Amino acid sequence: MIKKGVATRATGVLSVSAIALILTDTSAFAQNRLLEEVVITAQKREQNLQDVGVAVTAFTGSQMDALGYTSSTDIVNMTPGMQLVSPNGGSSNFFTIRGVTQNDFTDHQESPVATYIDDAYVSQMSAGNFLLFDMDRVEVLRGPQGTLFGRNATGGLVHFITKKPSREFDAYAKAAYGSYNETNFEGAVGGAVSDQVAVRISGAHNRHDGVIENRIGRDINNGNDYAGRLQILIEPNEDLTILLSNRRAESDTRAGAYQHRTSFVNAQGLGEFVPDNVDYYGTCDGCDLFGYKDTDGDPHAGDYDFVGSNEIKTWGTTANIEWSKDNLTVTSITDYFELEKDYIEDSDASPTAFLQFYLKSDIRQFSQELRALYTGDDYRLVGGLYYLEIDGDYVNGIEIPVDGVTLDNPYALDTRSWSLFTQAEYDIGSDFTIIGGFRWTEDKKTIDYVSNLLSYPDNAQLLELTRFNTDVSGLAKVDKGNWSGKLELDWRPRDGMLLYASWNRGIKGGGLNAPLDISGLLDPITGELQAGRMAFDDEVIDAYELGMKTELANGLVRLNSALFYYDYNDYQAFNFQGLTTFIVNTDAEIYGLDLELIASPMDGLDVMLGASIIHARASDVPLPSGPADRDIALSPEVNLNGLVRYSWPAFGGTMALQGDFKYLSDHHFSISNAPVTRQDSYLVANARVSYTTADERWEFAGYVKNLTDKEYDVIGFDVSSSGLTERFPGDPIWWGASVAFRL
Repeated sequence: MIKKGVATRATGVLSVSAIALILTDTSAFAQNRLLEEVVITAQKREQNLQDVGVAVTAFTGSQMDALGYTSSTDIVNMTPGMQLVSPNGGSSNFFTIRGVTQNDFTDHQESPVATYIDDAYVSQMSAGNFLLFDMDRVEVLRGPQGTLFGRNATGGLVHFITKKPSREFDAYAKAAYGSYNETNFEGAVGGAVSDQVAVRISGAHNRHDGVIENRIGRDINNGNDYAGRLQILIEPNEDLTILLSNRRAESDTRAGAYQHRTSFVNAQGLGEFVPDNVDYYGTCDGCDLFGYKDTDGDPHAGDYDFVGSNEIKTWGTTANIEWSKDNLTVTSITDYFELEKDYIEDSDASPTAFLQFYLKSDIRQFSQELRALYTGDDYRLVGGLYYLEIDGDYVNGIEIPVDGVTLDNPYALDTRSWSLFTQAEYDIGSDFTIIGGFRWTEDKKTIDYVSNLLSYPDNAQLLELTRFNTDVSGLAKVDKGNWSGKLELDWRPRDGMLLYASWNRGIKGGGLNAPLDISGLLDPITGELQAGRMAFDDEVIDAYELGMKTELANGLVRLNSALFYYDYNDYQAFNFQGLTTFIVNTDAEIYGLDLELIASPMDGLDVMLGASIIHARASDVPLPSGPADRDIALSPEVNLNGLVRYSWPAFGGTMALQGDFKYLSDHHFSISNAPVTRQDSYLVANARVSYTTADERWEFAGYVKNLTDKEYDVIGFDVSSSGLTERFPGDPIWWGASVAFRL
């Protein structure tokens, strides 16, 4: 129930209602506070984070401000075991947790790590990267979330919670300026408009010049994003709360500037870079099919004959209604969401008009969740139902201007899903709790898919269809039910310590491919259509976890750890070879260790360290040379993050100095483990200094991201059958300064 005048929803899917770390705001330092209690409701009731057998990383809005986070994808930098999958020049985004990933770049695929905004499920990866502003908190759950959440996820869940209206008036404004002429504005205002109604309006805008220098045209990968949000909180009485929210966002940028690397297909059928002193294609040393190579070694510069673009528009509305009486709380969450996307890139990343990949999406999504929570003296029961429908019209294709040819694939994908879920907790004395949960899910997906090879001789009007016009509409579908579940035993041997053992069965429903190259659907001998290859099956994880959560040194140190083992059946592996793109099912095994340490060893000093060590391996991956075991994509064995912050009284206010870092060991961007998709290990460090006035109304800050200007890539695609490999670089060194004012 939402109490009058309180913005936090106590029975949300997952929420944090207290400050996690002392570094969240400068007033905490001034009052010599140390670590404070973290309260979450992952089990549909308020509990201290340290009392819940779930691996959770949480950030408050103030923490994200201090870390300089302006985008939803920034949270990967300080979350153990978390990676970002960012294909299509950064226009699409998936999260990866503990090696559970999905890197298919066709827009209709759903991620095995679910994303929520204010309890509303975000199904489209094109909506995964959005401006962070006026945020209350974000929580990351590691491991399968099979029973209590609105959409099953085998890898985990990320939940973004915005700041809600309250009866007290408050407002803030923040402005920043930085590298590449970046300007960033955000602000919000809210308060009561009557005894029963409160309103909050917030918005943000970010723009910057192109980060990728185009030596023969306009610079690429600029920023130009807008977002706004209106929320209305209605409290007719003590028992009923109604929260209405409307959100809109728009992004319009020059996008898709990969770094060009000449490559060839080796004897194993995998991409390998052409050495600079080898004339592999008979054009010049190190050159591609058309005699081009990028020689300056700068990953943020190139020669692009075509400037790509990315335009995304989204809007959504959510109604969250809660009714509470005595020990019973009933919650209804209704959400509607729309997305439009138009994306095209210079895929060959060269001055040659060779390859241009494009995507279009027009999405309409509706979801409804209804759940009830009952709390007894020594037990808790929660149950409910969930319904989701997604209607999507998509296009993917490739233009080959040098030949006057376009491969164009329009398709419509409709998804209908419903589920029933329940979970029960029972206390055995004061030291033990046993938890059990079950969920049944029915998924139905149908696709209308047509692949056209079009010919535009001399760039004239379309004259004819050549080769084929293949229609697999109605020949492939998904219609299947499956179950997920949970068993857990919690033991509290002493105050401030929790030991837990859990088994979670997580599922992600099967789906349908929409390949770029239809030849992958044809029998290699007869040439007949194999429409069955359009579909892939459910993936299922049996996850076993042993965890410990403890507080030491009289509450000055918090140490959480978890050992986990995933038995992964029918893992949905994305296989990209040439221009053939398919998800196939294979088995996999993942195991590892998570560690998180938070400490305040002395007044004003705070330390945060995180580590994830994993082994993620898929078996019998289909490769050109035959099935073979391979490392799962984007799964570095070692993932480290850390932060140190020190604050002290100065100039009548508070100064703070902060440094943080993220380290990833070497890994691959493709499950084929092709040499051209390997990324060497790297470390990115950031720094920030700030001053806050004594009344806490003004904050002035300066920051540097990627302090050492480390060069690294965030995604790569093996297109060696066309003589090249696409690599998308991470941001270079980036400085900035900001000022914020709060009422």
